[in-house]
Amino acid sequence: MSGEEFDYILYLERRLAAAHGEKKIVRTEIQIEIATARLLREKNYHAISVNLIAKAAGVAHGTFYRYFTDKRSVVAKTIADYFRFVRASRQPIPRDASQFEAIHQANLHYVECFRRNVGLMRCHFRLKDEDELIAEVGRHADAAMVDRVIGRLRREGALDHWDPARLRLTIFCLIGMVDELLLKIYSQTQPALADFEDAPQLVATTLSQMWFSAIYGSHCLQDSGGGSDHVGQAPAPL
Repeated sequence: MSGEEFDYILYLERRLAAAHGEKKIVRTEIQIEIATARLLREKNYHAISVNLIAKAAGVAHGTFYRYFTDKRSVVAKTIADYFRFVRASRQPIPRDASQFEAIHQANLHYVECFRRNVGLMRCHFRLKDEDELIAEVGRHADAAMVDRVIGRLRREGALDHWDPARLRLTIFCLIGMVDELLLKIYSQTQPALADFEDAPQLVATTLSQMWFSAIYGSHCLQDSGGGSDHVGQAPAPL
């Protein structure tokens, strides 16, 4: 893989090229979203403006307001569309994949997307505590992820081993752990993690082992004191 399949801006550019015969309203909205994503790759949210977005998109200032009410609305839509892209661009997990393989495939895809679109992720995490519209985008994505994990466990017949409230809390904790670590690695906020910036396989494998242990290890038992029964056996480091 070249990595291009994880690049959201490149995906939008291809959508724009494919929309050559579409109505202008469709093409212009894509142009504005491309401009927003590009600017957020280079600058922080507070350093960009509607004027900058319109100029980068090649549209008039007034044209922008035919599509979006303000800067925060186009940023929120761009981030929401990016999260949908992450989900839709992941290859289907084979039915015969082991529990660990399924977790690892999902984590590796997320890591690869994160590292190539760190501007969007950095914007999201820095703004979610101050902007309700952008915060809601993240809450929706996290809740959908929790539901997907619970759905997989239900299909595997593994829900009987879990207290429902503890399961949801555990999954939310894992999601937060992944995002916090990747932000530190790829947004370069933690110099001690710089060596891992070009090691997505190692990062994904480490995260996947933690996911596997938390979801399928002995901690998933209702008895908070522990127990000897396991849903699955954690793999050796890959």
